[in-house]
Amino acid sequence: MAKLKELGQSAVEEARRRENVLVIVSRLEIGPADRKWIEGIRRDHDPQRAIIDAHFTHVFPFASSPIAEVISHAAAIAASTDVVSFQLSKVAAVRDSTAPRTLVFLLPTEGELEIRRLHDRLYSGFLAPMLRADIPFVPHVTVAAFDRNDEAERMANDLQPFNISGKLTAMDLLAFDGTTVTELHRFQFR
Repeated sequence: MAKLKELGQSAVEEARRRENVLVIVSRLEIGPADRKWIEGIRRDHDPQRAIIDAHFTHVFPFASSPIAEVISHAAAIAASTDVVSFQLSKVAAVRDSTAPRTLVFLLPTEGELEIRRLHDRLYSGFLAPMLRADIPFVPHVTVAAFDRNDEAERMANDLQPFNISGKLTAMDLLAFDGTTVTELHRFQFR
């Protein structure tokens, strides 16, 4: 599984020393059978599976910034964010806007608006210059990546129907150096 470091000053100091990108995500709180189903798909089809658990990305990877300012900004947002209940029951094959491949997304049919609002709030203030306007934000959980679009479309069709309920109770600031994810800070929702 991902090589996650415990929260603490040493992880923050290490991230400052290394060339990292930062990202803010929420890991899924779902039942064990649903986790097994998602991770089974990811094990066979998602190259990120060995790096990080299934998650929603709120802030796309960005160059390391003053970490203390990122933590302060994210903490203020989290402190005013309620736990998000979601339901995943749609799937889509989506061409990756950053690489020549097609991804398979599980999409929320409930909780989507709350996740979009969280994304928008995070990209206010200090993180506003980090917004990637070239990548449309679609709340999703990536479960697969394919070089060929037809393979992704076939998988998307094969996965239906499904219905996964869960919660997002926190978000994590992570540093990624190309091979390892380091958890810098966890922000609990209220």
